[in-house]
Formats: sequence, C-alpha cells, structure tokens
Amino acid sequence: MASTKRNRTPSNAPRQQSPLGSFLRSPIQSSVAMFDRYFLHQSPLFYRLAMLVLLLVGFGLISVQSSSNVVEIKNGGNPFGGFGQQLLYAVVGLGFLVFFSTRSIDWLESVSKLALYAAGAVQLLVKVPGVGVSVGGNTNWIRIFGFTVQPSEFLKLGLVLYLSHILAKHKDELWDFQTGPKQVMMFGFGSAALVYLTSFDMGTAIIFVVIVLGMSYLAGMPAVHFNKFLILTAVGGMIGIASSGSRRDRILALFMPGSANSDGLDWQSRHGIWALANGGLFGVGPGNSTLNWGWIPEVENDFIFANIAEEWGMLGALVVIVAFFLLGKWIRNIAQNSNDSFGSLVAIGVMLWVLMQALINISVVLNILPVLGVPLPLISKGGSSIVAVLMALGVVLAVERVQAPARSGVRAK
Repeated sequence: MASTKRNRTPSNAPRQQSPLGSFLRSPIQSSVAMFDRYFLHQSPLFYRLAMLVLLLVGFGLISVQSSSNVVEIKNGGNPFGGFGQQLLYAVVGLGFLVFFSTRSIDWLESVSKLALYAAGAVQLLVKVPGVGVSVGGNTNWIRIFGFTVQPSEFLKLGLVLYLSHILAKHKDELWDFQTGPKQVMMFGFGSAALVYLTSFDMGTAIIFVVIVLGMSYLAGMPAVHFNKFLILTAVGGMIGIASSGSRRDRILALFMPGSANSDGLDWQSRHGIWALANGGLFGVGPGNSTLNWGWIPEVENDFIFANIAEEWGMLGALVVIVAFFLLGKWIRNIAQNSNDSFGSLVAIGVMLWVLMQALINISVVLNILPVLGVPLPLISKGGSSIVAVLMALGVVLAVERVQAPARSGVRAK
C-alpha cells in the first residue's frame, strides 16, 4: 500500500506560541511588543489626536477631583471617591478606545446595525420598574449589577455608525427619498424620539438631532429632503417645549431673568456666571472654587466648565475651548483624508457629537442656552459619557490607522 505523504513541521522548527502564552512567558517583553505594534508606524495625525484625548481625559480627572472632593467628604468621608470612580471609567474607556482603534473599517460597518439595535433595546430598559433610575426628573439610567449606565450615550455611537452605513451605501441615490433619506429620517429621528419618550431628556435628544442634521447636510443630502428634516426638527422642538411647563419656564428664565415664572430656575446659571467672574484672568487655583461648597448641585457634571473657569481663570477656560477646537479640526482632517465613504462619515459624525455637545455645555454655563443637562465630553463626571466618547474616538483612530500606511510621510495639517 502506498503511503500518504503529509506535510509536517520539522521537529527542529520553532513552535509558534499563542499571544497569551507569550505574555505569560515574558510579560514585559510582550507588553513592549504590543505597545510597539499599536503605536509605531502611525501617522502624525494619529499621534496628535491620541495625545490630545489623553490630555483631555487627564485634565478631566483633575477637574472631577477638584470639584467633587467636598461633596464626597460630606457623603462618605473619602475625598477621592468621585475621582476613583471616574478613573475606573476612564481606564475602561481607554481600553475600549484601543480595542476599537484596532478594528477594520469593514468590521465596524458590519456591526453598525447591531450596535444601533442593541443600544436601542437597552434604552427601552429605562422604563422597566426596578431597572430604570430617575435623577432630576429624567429616567435616563439603568442599574445593572450595582453599576449605573446611561444607555443613550452608547446609542449615540450606534446611530453614528449606522447613519454612516446608510449614507455611504446610498451616497449616489440621496435624491430618491425612498432610499437613503427615508432611512435616515426613520433611524435618526426615531432614535431621538426614543430617547425623549423613554427618558424625557430633551438635552440628549437635541444632540441626536444635531448628529442627524449635520451628517445629512455634510453627506450632500438634497435640499428638498433636508428641508423636510428641518421642519420635522422644528415641530419636534415645539412639541418638546410645549409638553413641559418647567422647560418653558427655564427658557423664559433665560430671556427674562427674575420674572415671576422663572421662580429661581436661573439660579444655576447665575451662580455659574458669578464663578466665571470670580475666576478672573488667572483663576483662584485648583481646589479653591466656591462652587465646590454646594453653590451648584452636581457641579462636577453639567457645570464643570464653570468650576474650571473659576479655578483656572479665563486663560484656563480658553485652553479647554482651544483643545476641543483642535480635537474637531484633527477629526475633520481624518475624515477628509479618508478614501472610504463610511470611514469619512463616521469621523464626521463623531466630530459633530463631541463638538456640539461641548458647545452646548459651555453655552449653558455662559447663560447663552437654558440648562439642558448635557455633560462636557471627556471632562464631566460620568462613567457612561466618558466610556462612550472614548469608544467613538477609538473608531476615529481606526479610520486613521487604516489609511495611515498609504499616506506615510503625510503630516497632519
């Protein structure tokens, strides 16, 4: 009988070890190798964006510690309680950033629909008794295994991914309402309506609408369809305002401070303005803000920019604003450099999300907009917010990572 010849590895050939086996055998060397694979041979734009994100996260941790230590002492006696929680979420978020930044664009597009549907399903859980958590009149959180999660933050990422898929797939058919525009309207405004109807959170719903309008406009949505989106936005806004007496009063308090209907609803805004004035040009120093002593509830969240302006002064506040400007500029450059429609649109969507949320938060502190309860990305205290934003920025880095080898030697503008 003829013997079957098999290809066998020579006995003296070195065996391939699994990544886990290599790590257990030599953890330091394996860690250095993984670091090199992740960070080496990337574009200057990749490095700049990654470093800016790390700087904003670090500054956010400092700001959370400074603004929350008095309240933490009052609540539990540990002045570093809020800082510890935020540090944990930052580490988790950075882990997700690394994970998503190593994914391919095809993989990101393939999971876009699942991401939107899964996040939407979790958002519905806020209406389940015993699971949904209500804070300040908004049932925007769920409690799972002792952790409080805000599903709408992750729904933003799902929406950006799936809208990018729709707009990229139908980029040459946007004139036909039954293809791209209809799906954008259904999933985009449907997500905003889902958030509003389940949590009654108009501030977060506004961010969703901004993402939908911005991505549609920049993708080249024909005016005849884009105008329909604007009309739908105006109608939805009027319904949202009319459906809440306190919301109407907050808007009235913005334009008519001290009016009878305002009933002290401009209290937060007035104290925020006083804090900005007290900070002056150079600030009163980290940890010395008057807001830390309860002048504004939850100052470490929605009004953390007022704390920054008082402690670091107008110069410190301007540095934060410039940092967000650079963040948006470099994300825009990544979108412009991308040869993939989906990748370009994802970067645009994340840019709109982060920049418009920062703009709304700062405008509220400056008393330009009524109080909307929107956190300052990467800086405000809140686990869901920082994790979701870091995941989204990881997706942007993935877009740049894919195109960087083809543009070796191209420097960031």
